[in-house]
Amino acid sequence: MCHHPMSAQVLNNDLYVDDLLSGTPTLEDATNFQQEFTSLLNTAGFTLRKWASNHPSFLDSIPTELKETNQSLSLANNNGVTTLGLLWIPTADHLQVRYTTTQVPPSNATGSTKRKVLAITASILDPLLLLSPAVIAFKTFLQKLWQDELQWDESLPIHFQQEWNHMHQTIPQLSQIKINRKVIWPQCYQLSASWILQQQWTNLCSLYLHALHRCQQEDLLWTLCSTSKVTPLKQLTITRLELCAATLLSKLYKRAIHTINLTANESFLWTDYSIVLAWIQVPPNKLKTFVGNRVPLIQVKTAAVTWSHVPTHSNTADNISRWIEPKHCQHPR
Repeated sequence: MCHHPMSAQVLNNDLYVDDLLSGTPTLEDATNFQQEFTSLLNTAGFTLRKWASNHPSFLDSIPTELKETNQSLSLANNNGVTTLGLLWIPTADHLQVRYTTTQVPPSNATGSTKRKVLAITASILDPLLLLSPAVIAFKTFLQKLWQDELQWDESLPIHFQQEWNHMHQTIPQLSQIKINRKVIWPQCYQLSASWILQQQWTNLCSLYLHALHRCQQEDLLWTLCSTSKVTPLKQLTITRLELCAATLLSKLYKRAIHTINLTANESFLWTDYSIVLAWIQVPPNKLKTFVGNRVPLIQVKTAAVTWSHVPTHSNTADNISRWIEPKHCQHPR
């Protein structure tokens, strides 16, 4: 019998290496959880330190020696708390992308290389891919460098250097985009919920995951996460790319539902390509190899959902198909 059911669930699902990211609906639950979880880990000789919270009263219940003592991580400081590469501002309870001044060179910088481009691109940490409409340009630019067969430490040609300088200067703007951490509101808990996922392939694959809670007075829509993938250098037909997008969408759906741990009344997956909808209804043994290898995966992972068609002009995943400068990006949630 498990003596600490709440802590056991958190231990299995909310611990990332040496970081614990979790939460509770009420202050009382949070206090009880902190005491229970601390007691459980103490039995194995682990002491939890550097507690941070968006509720000052919760921190008041934490012993002084276990609180975060670094001034830059205090609730009174807007520098926030670093968590899984993102910056969490507890007082406002929102997430932001972090960047350092070394990531951003002068606008007339020269001498960039493919190695430097890759390093800068990899340093933009966006684990939920909520900033894909702005970040995808860095990935497609890197692909251009591969296509031109540039060496790792070879200086970029002038036209590439100019394009890179322009994109590079937008990095600080990413940190201005604020993402609400909380997406489930208590008054909506007992109301109907559905998960809506949208996907699309043009020059690249993109999809969004939305949670739609129908409340009494209004519909609330949040983007929870997304994923994107640049098209491979080996050319594929648009039809096959659309099928690859549906496959990627299916994987995201399954992963998101498992992670969020909510039971939806209905689930809907959307595509703007009708042929994909037709393929999903066909037994795999009647399909050619490329399609037949992907349709079974889609059918298994999305057995309990409804696939539907969305017109291209209504497909919000379209935003990832074209670069949007961070200053023009809408609030992700």
